[in-house]
Amino acid sequence: MPLEIILNYIFGSTTLVSIYIAWRSRNSELKKSEASALEGIDSAYDKMVTQVNKQFDKMQKRIEELENKLDQYVKQCSECSNNKIGIK
Repeated sequence: MPLEIILNYIFGSTTLVSIYIAWRSRNSELKKSEASALEGIDSAYDKMVTQVNKQFDKMQKRIEELENKLDQYVKQCSECSNNKIGIK
């Protein structure tokens, strides 16, 4: 076999191998970037859920406070002479 053909096989096969390796590493990098993006989204979602739950708890406490005040007002005014609660 002439030297050119041997060199062509060697360099041709290494080119195919390098293309395959580059393709595999590109796919691997894409999967890594997708995973890191999903982790970022998951982290942001967890933070948002925590903040919403805190706000919900605050609003729930405020509603309970207002209900207690309203109950106290109704009890207090039910004994008044000019009580108009429940009258339409």
